[in-house]
Amino acid sequence: MKLAAIIVCWISVIAAGAWLRFDDLARRPFHADEATGARITAQRMVSGDAKFDPKHFHGPLLADLAIPLCALRGEHGWREMSKTTLRTLPAIAGTLLVLLPLLWRRRFGDLPMLLAAALLATSPLLAYYSRMFIHEMLLTLFGMLALVCLTGKPRLVTAGIMLGLMFATKETFAISVIAWTGAGLLVAMENRRSLNRETLLRAWCAHRLAAGIGLLAAAVTAGLIYTDGLRHPHSAIDAIRTFFVYETVGTHDKAFGYYAGLLAIPVKSAGVWWFGTPVLVLALLVYLSTFRRDFLNRECRIMIHFLAYAAAGHFLIYSMIAYKTPWLVCLPWAHVCVLAGFAIAGFSTCRMPARVILTILAGLCLVTQFIQTRRAIGRYAADARNPFAYVPTQRDVESLESWLGKLRAMEPAGALEPVAIVGSQYWPLPWYLRAFDKIGYWQTPPENLQAMPLVFATPDATESVMAALTSTHQSLPRGLRADVPLLVFVRNDIWHRWQATPSP
Repeated sequence: MKLAAIIVCWISVIAAGAWLRFDDLARRPFHADEATGARITAQRMVSGDAKFDPKHFHGPLLADLAIPLCALRGEHGWREMSKTTLRTLPAIAGTLLVLLPLLWRRRFGDLPMLLAAALLATSPLLAYYSRMFIHEMLLTLFGMLALVCLTGKPRLVTAGIMLGLMFATKETFAISVIAWTGAGLLVAMENRRSLNRETLLRAWCAHRLAAGIGLLAAAVTAGLIYTDGLRHPHSAIDAIRTFFVYETVGTHDKAFGYYAGLLAIPVKSAGVWWFGTPVLVLALLVYLSTFRRDFLNRECRIMIHFLAYAAAGHFLIYSMIAYKTPWLVCLPWAHVCVLAGFAIAGFSTCRMPARVILTILAGLCLVTQFIQTRRAIGRYAADARNPFAYVPTQRDVESLESWLGKLRAMEPAGALEPVAIVGSQYWPLPWYLRAFDKIGYWQTPPENLQAMPLVFATPDATESVMAALTSTHQSLPRGLRADVPLLVFVRNDIWHRWQATPSP
């Protein structure tokens, strides 16, 4: 009966995690970063050109994995791509992340790993970005798999492959390597009495070959992906250059305490409380409990300390970097969720008051996380008041796409082209205009702008475009992203025909 109950619990947790990640994936409008990622994927799909741009691109693995997924759905280009198909990839990665504690259950027990899986499954941060076509969930999955391979009986070659996949996903893998190295050194210092020279020498002799092969496996894995199977050898050099030449946008600069405010400090927005405080409290209690002599075994204490130091290292490094977005801390937050799961590692040996407190706190974590997640991916999925909906695309853009479809159906083929987009920071607009063949992009109004059937102006070009088109076009205000308005200009002859068209 106990085994049956455990199996039912695991199935329930996995099913809940999958549901939170796959349910109605197309509901939220496409984010600007998703649209740019989709465009890169489409270009690689059609042209076969897998060259890497170290200044603006992250690793190519996201596109490489999305291409066969699109092909399976019969989507072979920019126009055929769908939000659901592209978002299926991170949703799969997010679901596999929930399964990951299963790989630790024999070492650390079913109950703590079950709680860890439940915390991963219901986390609003992890669930939200498992539904977004960006690199982060792949990086989180490969990072946690690397930890599984490095802890316990080392599988250094497999760990090297995971590190290579992390590198091929995103350059920020280097931050994780630094945080893990620092955590390992701290754990080694804490256990230095048991690490004499003879023990270290024996361990080095036993694992040096595997460690060397693991590092080689990491380099080969990343190199093959960046160079597209050695077809673009110079991309291997560009992969290294990205650490020195990658260009970030200054508008994403945040204060040192941004991530503390995002996850640790409760904030009320849109009538909803957003917080990850109970999970952090549970993780902190776990860490402090390891200093009791009767707390579990040495292996569990080492693992708990490593996770705590690694998570703290990640957060410290990311906090020191001015460029900040919520999704950057998905991997360290996964560390925290697994760490918090250890709170019930010694549940059966605890006294009754401690059991009651742990049960209440664990229940509070799961309930509050689930409620926040449902709101984050549902009603507030594209609401700027949702702390995880970072610079969200307005739902107005999706209604604009529908209206443009009706306008195209009314006019002769090609009559609405070429389309002009004037200004900067116009993404994800190209995603919603992908039905058009001819689209031009300008920073300032071109000389023939008045002849253009459709013109889209972003805020930095609104005044100049308005002055140029006052007598020739009808302007329609729309929303693009949070606090970023968009003006749509329709040429007068087209607008008058639309006005004269009877409503269906």
